[in-house]
Amino acid sequence: MSRSQIRHEAIEDRLREALAARADTVDSGHLRPARLPARPRRWSLPLRRTAIVLLGLAAAAACALFAVTNGSSDSPARPAGTPPHSVNPPTSQAPASPATTTGQ
Repeated sequence: MSRSQIRHEAIEDRLREALAARADTVDSGHLRPARLPARPRRWSLPLRRTAIVLLGLAAAAACALFAVTNGSSDSPARPAGTPPHSVNPPTSQAPASPATTTGQ
């Protein structure tokens, strides 16, 4: 056997002895009387289902409202505005004339 197997066996023996010693200290005075069988709580499950259904309906209503308000309208499209500057270069460029000064 290897040293690790010997260590594991020693640890298991110590744990079994400790468990047996603890079990020997328990007597009938430490035990509580048995409870009567009780019905499981079923009210939380329908409440949870109801909440999930209501949240789903609210999400569907929000999606429908979004689609109706942001959908296409029946009014015709407006014409596009004129751009602030020309995209095409001017067809003819005249040379800049020198500034004329009047005689003094």
